[in-house]
Amino acid sequence: MPNALTLTVRRHGVRRRDPRTGQFVKVFTLTYTSEIGPQTRTLTARGIETVGRIINRLADRGEVWDIAVTDKDGRDVTFDFHCFI
Repeated sequence: MPNALTLTVRRHGVRRRDPRTGQFVKVFTLTYTSEIGPQTRTLTARGIETVGRIINRLADRGEVWDIAVTDKDGRDVTFDFHCFI
């Protein structure tokens, strides 16, 4: 069942296409650790901001830790997002 963004696999990795505009959007990998183990999510910048606010609240309560956001090249871009500043 497709979500708001259709996942498309390209030669250079995973990219997402916005079904409203048909344009590819940049994706990032959000990783964090919780009591059930390491978690990984691939999200757009908007998704990082949305989920990041929730992850930050969980971190404040000590329920998640080791939060990181990387771009498709593996560079750490965590603090490029307002929700983590």
